[in-house]
Amino acid sequence: MKNYDVILVGGGIVGAATFYKMQMRYPEKSMLLIDKMDVLADHQTGNNSGVIHSGLYYKPGSLKAENCLKGRHELVKFAKENNVPHDVCGKVVVAATEAERPSLHKIHKLGLENHIEGIELINGTQLRDIEPECRGEAALWVPCTGIIDFRDATKKMVDVALAIQEQSAVHLSEEVLDFANEGDGTLVKTSKSTYFAHHLIVCGGLQAD
Repeated sequence: MKNYDVILVGGGIVGAATFYKMQMRYPEKSMLLIDKMDVLADHQTGNNSGVIHSGLYYKPGSLKAENCLKGRHELVKFAKENNVPHDVCGKVVVAATEAERPSLHKIHKLGLENHIEGIELINGTQLRDIEPECRGEAALWVPCTGIIDFRDATKKMVDVALAIQEQSAVHLSEEVLDFANEGDGTLVKTSKSTYFAHHLIVCGGLQAD
């Protein structure tokens, strides 16, 4: 039975990012990432809109707001350093009618309280300068929002982690079936084998239970 310091379950962006950050922080530790699919990022990660969120809408001071801001900076930095396709293209939040203007101002206020860089209220003419096919009475320009290839980002995070520690591994097409306490760790039973982990991190995503 193979032993690992850390076993991580789930090969989406959360599992890959956790694997990457853990291996960076503890380069001497052996780690195993397991996923039941044939490729990484095969579920939600590889089938979403690919947005790098600004953190505009979250409650100021909340962990979600703080982590979104920090995570955005770290994700863009990682993408630049590892040639992950991405574009910090910005976005516009549009008030299509005058009746929507108060809601737009509330979003702007949230953005300021969340320290979102560069946000600006603009008029209809400025909106068309940014996006000629869009019409509205006013808009909020959010220049730090972007898009990214999350499939590629996931793979690159895993590749970087594997290059750090030769005893670490990734097992695909292997479904986790059960866990059991064993001494100071956990037995992880899969469709192919059983492993021992001193530490277990589950990032299985939707419906993993």
